[in-house]
Amino acid sequence: MTHICTLALAIATVASVMIPREAAAQITLSPNGCQTYAVWSGNLVWASDLGADKEKARADLVARDQKTPASIFALMLQNIDALWDTAADWEEVTVALLKDCIARRGTYSTTGG
Repeated sequence: MTHICTLALAIATVASVMIPREAAAQITLSPNGCQTYAVWSGNLVWASDLGADKEKARADLVARDQKTPASIFALMLQNIDALWDTAADWEEVTVALLKDCIARRGTYSTTGG
């Protein structure tokens, strides 16, 4: 039962990525980009579980997004709250986001800011 609840939370995290929003940028990730996005997102969940500072993580993502706009960092910034607060573990989030990214063929829209 616990596994089902945790999986449901992982799916809810992915669903937060899929909520329609006003598109400011189109991001298309390659299969390797999908893998990187999923792994980095899982790492954020892991960092949260270890007690890392959310605002430092956000600042790091902002700096990376400024260097490489319209990339995985923009997606992670858009979803940092859901990733940080999920009760799902990092492995479940990584797998769920990888499957979602592949199903989307790597295509996302992000909001500005």
